Amino acid sequence: MTVYIKPYKKTTIYNKKNIIIKDIAEVAAPRNICDSIEKIKLLEIQENKKKNFVISIIDIIKAIQKKYPDIEVDNVGEPHSIIEYAPDEQKESSIITFLKVFSVCCILFSGGGIAIMTFHTDAALPDVLRELYEIFTGIQTDKPYWIQVPYSIGIAVGIIVFFNHFSSKKITDDPTPIEVEMDSYEDSVEDCIIDSIIEEKRRNK
Repeated sequence: MTVYIKPYKKTTIYNKKNIIIKDIAEVAAPRNICDSIEKIKLLEIQENKKKNFVISIIDIIKAIQKKYPDIEVDNVGEPHSIIEYAPDEQKESSIITFLKVFSVCCILFSGGGIAIMTFHTDAALPDVLRELYEIFTGIQTDKPYWIQVPYSIGIAVGIIVFFNHFSSKKITDDPTPIEVEMDSYEDSVEDCIIDSIIEEKRRNK
């Protein structure tokens, strides 16, 4: 008999000491044993503080075969599963969340504006716009507004289209570049956590 296991990459658990298979993985097995397999204990958390744990597919296989020696386990998910344990679920104040978001928005707006202005200065864009104005109108001016205004609007539209996001709305269903980068960053962090915990286990053996 074959049992299929699909461990999740990361699971957050609050105030639960005994971690069972169902907490960190999906199980596909015959109905008569599926519930029993899902309730097999994998880990008992002793410490009452926020901490990360890693359970490998080998740990899951050993736990299952200890109870059901004749079962073959086939992994169709992650080789390691991270458990983010916390004694209690802490909800951040909405005021603090707003201040954090507001601060980040101010920093990004200021930094982005300075970066765009610096680039335009290095590329001598003001001179280019004045030259274009003179080419099309035959008039020299230091303030070619009919070129500067559409150009500024075009930058804003280009940023909105590129980031696929405006306010709380998305232009398309595709993930935004920021979401893709954040997902890649989270994958790198999770891989780093797994490597560090495995290395710590090796040193303690």
